[in-house]
Amino acid sequence: MSHNPYETPRSDLQQNETLPVRPVRGILIGLLIDLGGSILAATAISFAYAIYIGTQGASASEIESAFTNTDPSSALGAMHTVAGLGMSYLAGFFCLRISRGTNLRYPMVLALILLVLTVGTGVAWNLMDLFTLLALSALSFGSTLLGGAVALQARP
Repeated sequence: MSHNPYETPRSDLQQNETLPVRPVRGILIGLLIDLGGSILAATAISFAYAIYIGTQGASASEIESAFTNTDPSSALGAMHTVAGLGMSYLAGFFCLRISRGTNLRYPMVLALILLVLTVGTGVAWNLMDLFTLLALSALSFGSTLLGGAVALQARP
């Protein structure tokens, strides 16, 4: 130790402590981020889109038809799809960070749970044709894993 009071203190900043993994917490928070975030994002986008097309002079029936046609190839459907994929990415990212995982095991479990929920709900409610549903589910699965992979690369 130096006796100079104006010198910066020296300390070992290396953390050698290994923290325990928390898979359940990571997966549950990932589910909350993906499902809750997708719902909130879709609501905000729909609200903003309704205001936008309303200010462009669209009638009430045109606004209603824009919201009844939620096909992913429509403008509103594409915005919802991009927001949902973004939330899946964030869910995979935070799932790995919160669970303190060292591989993509926990984001993959999260992606599988979301895949079962999405495909099951889509088939039960007949939301869209099966091919489109499976394609969007595969994109969401990949987006969740991509978020986990980025979190894995960003680890110190």
